[in-house]
Amino acid sequence: MKKISKVIIALVLFAMLFSITGCTSAETVKIGGMADLEGKNIGVQTGTTGDTLASDAALKAKNVERYPQYVDVISAVKQKKVDCAVMDVDTATVYLKANSDLTMLDVGFEPEQYAVAVQKGNSDLLTAINAVIAEMKADGSLAASLEAHADQAGSAPDYNVNGKNGNLVVGTEAGFPPYEYTSGDNIIGTDIDIMARVAKKLDMKLVVENMAFDGLITAVSTGKVDAAAAGMTINDERKVNVDFSEPYVDATNIVVIRKTSVK
Repeated sequence: MKKISKVIIALVLFAMLFSITGCTSAETVKIGGMADLEGKNIGVQTGTTGDTLASDAALKAKNVERYPQYVDVISAVKQKKVDCAVMDVDTATVYLKANSDLTMLDVGFEPEQYAVAVQKGNSDLLTAINAVIAEMKADGSLAASLEAHADQAGSAPDYNVNGKNGNLVVGTEAGFPPYEYTSGDNIIGTDIDIMARVAKKLDMKLVVENMAFDGLITAVSTGKVDAAAAGMTINDERKVNVDFSEPYVDATNIVVIRKTSVK
């Protein structure tokens, strides 16, 4: 009888443990639109427009968790460290190709535009960048670059290493495909293609510096780098410290969630 009782007790304890585990692992987060972000834990990359949007008091997020790179944000969603993420649609599209358990929602954030940032008053560099953007839009090479880098399988541009007019130092954050990402020892992507063409126009060697996204504006304004090309959204706060080129891409932010969270 004692042995039977012990077996029964063990089975009951196992059943209780299974029940508790099942409850904690079940998906309880459901998101179908902007209103459902209220009370949620939202992951963002530090200093991005997504950070600003998620931190807006009107959104009523429970908490905003900030990460240095988007790959960390994606991991946080997958591991249920956050309920969802706010990030740029093009980069989300790239990451979701490798994460079939995730999906994205357009909840109606305002559209935005990407541009290259330069130090205030650097009109010569700004003129060259604007000319290259216009040329690449007109000849189709900008669209071709975006397509080539869509699966992080593009090629490195000509860095014009023998440029006679010094270095063109460009700051970026290399975790933002298709605009910038690492390939071997190189940082490549559409932003790098644009700046490589600028370097060639100015007969300068392109030097790409990888740094934290939230430090890029300071790096430009203090002269640590000549320009920041990092899928950077034009906004009034940043325009206080830097000048922006003409926009080269229309963009928007979306919400990344687990497929089990779809409402």
